[in-house]
Parts: sequence; structure tokens; C-alpha cells
Amino acid sequence: MGLTQKILIFTSLLVVVLVGTTLGFTTLQADRLARTEIEQALTDTHGVWEAFQADRYEKLKLGVRALANDPYFKPLVESEDIASVADTLTERGQDIKADFFVATNRDGLLIARSDRPGASGDDLSQDPVVMEPLEGREFATVWLQGGKPFHTVSIPMVTAGELKGVLIAGYAINEALAGDIRKLTHSEIAFLTHLQTTPELAVSSLGTREAAFKESLGRPELAAAAAPAPFSLELGGEPFVGVRVPLKTTRSAASPAGDKVVGSLVALRSLSVEMAAFRQYRNSLVVVALIVMALGLGAAFVMASRITNPVKLLVSLVQRARDGSYSGAVSVATSDEIGVLARAFNSLLADLREKEQLIGFLRDGMTAMKRAPAAAGATTNLELGTATTAALSAVGPQIQALSLAPGAVFSGRYEIHETIGKGGMGVVYRARDRQLDEEVALKLLRPDVIQDDPTHLERFKQEIKLARRITHKNVLRTHDFGDADGTPYISMEFLEGVTLKDLVRSKGALPLGVGMRIAKQMCLGLEAAHEQGVVHRDIKPQNMLILPESGELKIMDFGIARVSSVKQQGSDSGLTTAGTVMGTPDYMPPEQAQGQPADFRSDVYSLGVVLFEIFTGGLPFRGDTPMAVVLNHIQAPPPRPRELNPRLPAALEAIILRCLDKSPTRRYQKVEELLADLTDVSSQLESAA
Repeated sequence: MGLTQKILIFTSLLVVVLVGTTLGFTTLQADRLARTEIEQALTDTHGVWEAFQADRYEKLKLGVRALANDPYFKPLVESEDIASVADTLTERGQDIKADFFVATNRDGLLIARSDRPGASGDDLSQDPVVMEPLEGREFATVWLQGGKPFHTVSIPMVTAGELKGVLIAGYAINEALAGDIRKLTHSEIAFLTHLQTTPELAVSSLGTREAAFKESLGRPELAAAAAPAPFSLELGGEPFVGVRVPLKTTRSAASPAGDKVVGSLVALRSLSVEMAAFRQYRNSLVVVALIVMALGLGAAFVMASRITNPVKLLVSLVQRARDGSYSGAVSVATSDEIGVLARAFNSLLADLREKEQLIGFLRDGMTAMKRAPAAAGATTNLELGTATTAALSAVGPQIQALSLAPGAVFSGRYEIHETIGKGGMGVVYRARDRQLDEEVALKLLRPDVIQDDPTHLERFKQEIKLARRITHKNVLRTHDFGDADGTPYISMEFLEGVTLKDLVRSKGALPLGVGMRIAKQMCLGLEAAHEQGVVHRDIKPQNMLILPESGELKIMDFGIARVSSVKQQGSDSGLTTAGTVMGTPDYMPPEQAQGQPADFRSDVYSLGVVLFEIFTGGLPFRGDTPMAVVLNHIQAPPPRPRELNPRLPAALEAIILRCLDKSPTRRYQKVEELLADLTDVSSQLESAA
């Protein structure tokens, strides 16, 4: 499975988990909130019911009292005129919309009732509804008649303090009442009677759900003794939440033990109806989530492709590079990790391509070039490089005195193989170090130079001291320093290669890729020296050794190097005094030529001269004498490199000219800055190719 597919699957799972978690959490919260709202509404239903009961009782009392105090009606009751009483009860029942009127005599015997014409003579004296008025008290309660509950009021009829009979009226607890309560509370209403062991449904507003409700009447929540706490109920597969309100007979003297539950009001609210708005919201959320998921997956695919396509190309280029092909580049313009990785890899490929070009260039040109060993350089003269020939002729006898024949052993340790270089200050041999058992370059200093100027020995010691502080692949490694019979010497790493000066003399201006590879390696080696606070002060192509087999460059000859004032503690080392000029005229920075202290920016100037030479094939300043060259470095503006080599990129020309600025403050302040700009130009060249 590819990285893109993995990202898409992960994104899909993440979206599904997020949406699922959101829906699950919101559903639970909505259900909890809905139940809370329902329970509150059901509690309000209880209050509405109590208000309905109180209103009904009050209306009944007003109507019954009016009839009980009617002077024309009481004689009819007293005379037990059944027909007249029945007619009056029917007429007055219609006035107050009572569902029944009942009249009894002073003994509690039924005279007439409006709901059952012709009924009379029944003994009601033991019923609390009649017993209370017989004792002279008004009474209001829920009265069961024919298995149906009624709100009932009973009033004693008294004339001059004498009881004449009892008048009773009632409102039926019926479907109309259930409907009225439903309209106010938005709850389904059911009235139950508890005459039997199992409650029975009297009336309800449930409509088609009545059958399902009747099947649930055996539930303990609906029992007469059940607590009126909210309960859950399912009717026809639809969830409801309900509350039960008991219907009780009122406490009376006839039943001093307390109220008796004769029925109950059950208020039900549909959880589905309450959750309908949320379900609609949830469905909308699901639809939106699916749309967002589709868009998110599309965006994830695009973003994943932007990540994985460069990675795929990177993998392909790595495989090709492993097989020795360094062509191609990963094009990513972003500044994120992928962009950084792409640019770093492009830079690596550019380095490998340039290395390959350099090695190929060296191999093709080695037949026309003289191979130069490591420590020899093109000159070991530490003073004026252009005067090397004159210096050698002037010191011929002294150099001859340092001559050692092949096979000779120097200092009891170094077996001489051959002479590989001579200069104004001494001779360099290829030798075998018997103690290290490896081939080295052995540099001997002329004794007469030490006698004429003791500071030469101090500089000689400083060369080894400074060089040993620098450990980098682009700096020639120095092994040891010693003195044998008054002749100081340094043993160094021996590597067979060609100097950059020989390469330019033989080939002229180097190809861009080859030159960029060399330039960046010089920067890396010099950067390592500067990190140790060491200023080379004699940067020139003669001090740059290139190994043909690997294309690796080594900076050598720190003979006049010094510690920068940035790193020094205390005073100067004393090896360079005001007005002293050291270095090679062709590569000497203006401040160094004027005897001023040299710093890192001085090496940058000399490096700029080397860059000018390798990319144009010539030096920026020439003169008939070394002094004329030095004066040109101080006074004359450098020519534009593109006038000598039009193929140079403008950016590279700008880099060289910045290095060659007369003012150190306008040059690159650090080699790292120069290296960064060279790397950018190298990347641009590869992209253009």
C-alpha cells in the first residue's frame, strides 16, 4: 500500500471517528436534554391537572349551592316529589353542564338522578359522598360511578337549621377532559381506574396507541401504589416517558384513615417527537459530514499527492543515484519539511553531479598535467609567490645543503623516497615514517633562514600548531613537528594529486560544474579553519590540492596563518608587526598589502581572486612587478568576470565581485554566507539544465 493510500485511509478513519464520536456524544446529550425537558413538562402537567381539578370543583360547588338554596327546590326534595325533582335536576344540570345531578332525602335515600331517569330508593347513606353532607359538611372528591371516575361535589340542603336532603353533582373525567389537558401540556393523557388488581383504562387521548397502552397496564409503574416518578414506556415500538398522578378520594370523617387511590392520570410524552428536531439536525449533520468527508478526502488526496509525489520522485532519484546516475531534481517550492528535504536532496545531487564532472574532467586532463604531491603545492615560498623562481636561484646553495638522497634516513625516523618540491624556505620530500608506518610529506626549513630571521622558526611552529587544530576533510592533515640537528621539519599527510594552479594553467577557465564543486570545497575547508579562529592569509590555487580519484580538494600550507583577534586572548602573537607584508601578491587583499591586520574577510578576498581565476582562466590584476600587482589590488577596480567569460551566470559574477570589494565591510563577513550563495547558484544551474 502506497503512502498516499495510507494517508487517505488514515484521514477517512479520523473523519469517521470524529463524526461518529460527535454524533454519539450529541445523541446522548440530546437524549438527556430531551428527557429532562420531558420530565419538566410532565411535572408541569401535574400542576395543570391540579388547576383543572380545583376549577371543576369550584364550578360544581357554585352550581350545586345555588340549587341547594333554591326555596322552590327544597320543598320538592322534602316532599320527595320524584318527577319534579328529576326534571329540576336535568334542567339545572344542563345549566352548569354537569354530567349528573343526584338528590337524596335526609336519610340518604336516593330520590332522583339526572343520568338515570326513574332510579330512586337506593340507600347511599354509607357512601362518603353522602355521609359528609348528612353530617352537615360540604364534600368534594373523585367518585367512581359505573367504573368511571367523576369530579364530584355534595352539598347538604338545610332550611332553618334542619337538614332536608343532600344534593350531588359531578363532571365526568372523560376524553374531552383528556383532550383539553393534552392541548395545554402537549402530553398524551390516560385516566385509569384501580378497582381491580390490574389498572383499567377509563379514557385517553392516545387514539391508535390505546391498544398498545392497554397491553402495558400490568407494568409496576402504573400500579396504584407506584411512586409518581418518571418512567419509560414503549408503545408500538415508539419510546415514551410518562408520569402517574394518583386520583384519590378526599379525606373525610367517614374515612379517617386517609385518602384512597381510586384511579390515576397518566401523562405521556413521545421521546421520538421530542427528538424529531434533533434527528433532523443529526441527519443534516450526517449529510454535511459526508460532504465534508468527501471534500476532505479530496483535499487530503491533493495534499497527500503534494507530499508523496516528491517523496516518490525522491525515492526514484535515490535509486538512480545508487546506480550512479545523478540527473534530475525534486521541484518543491514550499518551506515545510518536504521543501527543506527536497532542497537538501537537490543540493546533494548537485554536489554529486559536480563531483562526477570534476573527477571526469581530471581523468580526461591528467595526460596533459603534471601530477603534484600533497605537501609540495606549487610553491612552498611563504613570501611573494610570483618571485618563486628568483628566490630559488638566490638560495640555490642553501637548498642544495638540505638535499637528501633517496634511501637516506632523516632524524632516524623518516626514510627519504624522493624530492617533491623546493622553495625559498626549504625542501619537501616524499618519505616513509617508520614509526607510523605510512607515507608522509616531509617539509624541511633552511637553517640559514632561521639564523637571519628567528621569527621564521616561530611561524614554522605556528603552522603545525594551527594546522593540527583544524580537522576537516578539505584541510590537509598535519602529523608532527620536530628538529633534527638544527633543521626544523613538519611531517604531513601525503596525497598524490594536482594543484588547482596546475589545473587552471593546463585547462584555462574551468567548466561551471567543475568550478562550483571546487569553489564549495574551498569554502568548506576555509569555514572549518575560521571556526577555530584561524585566518589562513595565503589563500591561492597553489595551496589547493585536488585528488583525481575522488575529486576531493585539500587546503594546505598554513605557514603564515595566524589566530584571528576574535579568538585570541591577550596580545598578538608577535609574528606580524605593523607594516609587515606577508602573502602572495596575486591573491593579496588590500588591507593585508598595506600591512593592516588580516581577518576572516581577508581570506574571503583571496578566495574571490581564486574564484575569478578558475571561472575566467586569468587573474583580475596583473603588473610588471609584484609591487605593481599589489598596488592594483589596493587601487584598481576588478574587471567584470563575464567580460572574460560570457557563459558565467550573473549571480556568480555578483558573488565574485562582492568577494573582491576593496572594503572588508562590504564583502561576505563569513565564509558560510559565501557558501550559501554558491549553493543557490549551483541549484539554479542544475534546475536550468
